[in-house]
Amino acid sequence: MKHLNWALILTILFVVSCSTEEWDIPTLEVGQEFTDKTVRLIEIDTFKVRTSTFKFDSIVTSQGERLLIGRYLDNYYGTVKSESYMELTAEDYHVPEDAELDSIALIMGYDGYYYNDTLQLSHIHVHRLLEDLETTEENFYNTSSLIFDTIPLVTKRFYPEPMGGDSLHISIPKSFGEPIFNLIKEKSISDDNDFTEQFKGIVLRPTSDGNSNVIGFTKNPKRTYLRFFYSIPEEFDDEDEDDGNELVLDFAITPIYGLSWFNRITSDVTALPLEALNDQEDDLSSNKGGGLTFVQSGTGYVTRIEFPTIKNIGDLPGTGTILSAVLEMTPLIDSYDDMFPLRDSLQVQVVDQNNDPSSFLRNGNGIVYGRFGEADLEFSESLYQIPVTTYIEQELAEAPEIDNGLILIPNDFQNSIDRVVLYGAEYTDFAPKLIITYAIYDE
Repeated sequence: MKHLNWALILTILFVVSCSTEEWDIPTLEVGQEFTDKTVRLIEIDTFKVRTSTFKFDSIVTSQGERLLIGRYLDNYYGTVKSESYMELTAEDYHVPEDAELDSIALIMGYDGYYYNDTLQLSHIHVHRLLEDLETTEENFYNTSSLIFDTIPLVTKRFYPEPMGGDSLHISIPKSFGEPIFNLIKEKSISDDNDFTEQFKGIVLRPTSDGNSNVIGFTKNPKRTYLRFFYSIPEEFDDEDEDDGNELVLDFAITPIYGLSWFNRITSDVTALPLEALNDQEDDLSSNKGGGLTFVQSGTGYVTRIEFPTIKNIGDLPGTGTILSAVLEMTPLIDSYDDMFPLRDSLQVQVVDQNNDPSSFLRNGNGIVYGRFGEADLEFSESLYQIPVTTYIEQELAEAPEIDNGLILIPNDFQNSIDRVVLYGAEYTDFAPKLIITYAIYDE
């Protein structure tokens, strides 16, 4: 066991000296072994907490239900951009031979998600995909890309309404769809394979400059689709209800196809601390990150947490047991607001020495989450409180020692760009704090 931390001893002496009578402690379910022993309950918050940031080489973005499109500028994460790639197919390729194409529109249903200022003008460039939406891997990732026509079919400028609007309507040039529509009428296109031979799909991209927002659209085929409007000319009044009426043929992301879409999510962090992260095994310590650590879904940044002095608890006099261990992490003041909202919880995972995740952290209640709690800090509104008792117990029982740690990630890590900036140990008033409630007996 390493030498005892003298700051820890002083803290313990202070807490014990200020404690109540030996048995004047909260009711504890600590087992029969305590019943005939003198027990003192102390709280320790001087264990070192080491924090750093690393970036996943890639994260899966071809699962879930959300298309993310947009671009914004961030003081900590640089230029954040997301674009969506998708293959479209139809339920039925039947169109009457005398049908006439009237217009084409891309309808995109809002799913309620947004990040940054929705009062800013947004742009969506609609490009034609030039290669099959296929991969040799099991999924597409935030780093994946495919070849597309660099000249867009159309550019839509709009003010997004992610909360109050139903959908976004983008008119597509009729000249784009006329050849495809004629092939369907001629029955040269009669199934999905025929269709994707002629039309690989579309890519939706934001503008390459400016600072606007990232908007979420559903990929539900009932709300997001490419629609061909057509009609059948009235030649004779045969009481056919289709005569003269506008009909539609829809192409959408087909749910039965596992790899039919993905989001490409990138961030340009040039001249920012995060620029130092080139590989998943690279760690940016908080003292090299301006005293901060970083978390962002979509781009793959996560905060890593370690407790290098935790085994010093074995140097305390007497026999003891940990009753609870709570980690407190404080978001950087002024790093969040209505445009950069904080989520009320973060998932916690265990990672090894190479920053590869092994499992979610669990306790008797299931998966552990870091949740907002009230802070005692004068200038901070809130902090994340994370129950880590089971992890600390595992660390103390571990032999030989393994250089693992915990990471914090937003709940919707693959399909959002939520981000958090957290204080590191360099900020005395807001530093991460591990608070252990410890029962000592048999002194």
